[in-house]
Amino acid sequence: MNSENERKNKNEIWSKTKNKEREKEKEEEEKKKNPKSGIKSKAHTGEHILFRALSTVFEGMSVKKVELDKRNYFLIHYEKDMDWDDILKAERLANRIISEERPVKQITGSKKDVAEQFPQLRVRWDRIKDETVTVVEVEDFDWAACVGEHVSNTREIEYIMVTRVTSVGKGYYEVEFEVAERAKNLALERAHLARKAASVLRTSFDELIQTVKNLKETQEHLTESVRALTQTVMSKVAPEDIEGVSVYIEDVSGADRRTLRKAASKLAGEKDSLVVFVEQVEDAFLVAARGPSLVIDCTALVKVILPEGKGGGKPEYALASSSTKVDLKEAKERIRQFLRKPKQITES
Repeated sequence: MNSENERKNKNEIWSKTKNKEREKEKEEEEKKKNPKSGIKSKAHTGEHILFRALSTVFEGMSVKKVELDKRNYFLIHYEKDMDWDDILKAERLANRIISEERPVKQITGSKKDVAEQFPQLRVRWDRIKDETVTVVEVEDFDWAACVGEHVSNTREIEYIMVTRVTSVGKGYYEVEFEVAERAKNLALERAHLARKAASVLRTSFDELIQTVKNLKETQEHLTESVRALTQTVMSKVAPEDIEGVSVYIEDVSGADRRTLRKAASKLAGEKDSLVVFVEQVEDAFLVAARGPSLVIDCTALVKVILPEGKGGGKPEYALASSSTKVDLKEAKERIRQFLRKPKQITES
């Protein structure tokens, strides 16, 4: 009797194994026939699973739009900040569901029956015009009204990962993701980048984030120090008389460029003068500004001082940059020649 039971059990196991093998063979054949369709199905079902996982971790989240093509992403509404540690929790949950080989079914019914049968259904009733509704069910995990293509089992998705989260307005985020081989390859590439970053920063892999935070903090302190020094230098610049115009011209290499731009505009307005500042630690950066009583075209002036430079602006304020450094003595002579031209200056 025991021998007979053992034989039956073995046959059942063999039968189940063969059935699984046939299912996998069928899936592979479908992939070969239509590989793009297979990838899209994985992405579509993956999106359902990932969103359910995210909304489990980030309570109150809702989806507004889904795009599956060259870029897989969904637009969500969530009033709070999204933290990467919590996103990882959602990714782990999604990949656990995928690894559990859960069946994915499509069930059709009337609006009334579907609403009663699936209380956790994700649906936008205002978009459904037909009386019948198709529900895609990931067994014991997610239920969503959807008519798109889907896999028949979560194992087909293989792997899923969030690749980018972008804030696109208050309370709105675009969540990009990848599935299957693309996701696996991207995970390997990003792990490789993280290891390289740790090596460049001469820190351990575990200390990488803290090291980056420390560097960022140091950079912010240095930037504030440079801006303060720039303001000090600006306050000591003295004007020169060039062709009857009060001109503040100075090479302030090493200064903060954003502070230079603001200082040039402010000084030109307060002193009703022409201001030309140059910063050229790396490339040459030039800013020119003029006071309200001076009719001087700063866009034309920067082209005279830095002919090969790229930039632009308005008559009262212009910028230019170039790989060629500026000789201050030569720049003053070019300004002199420029101011000698007719109609460059109007008496105040």
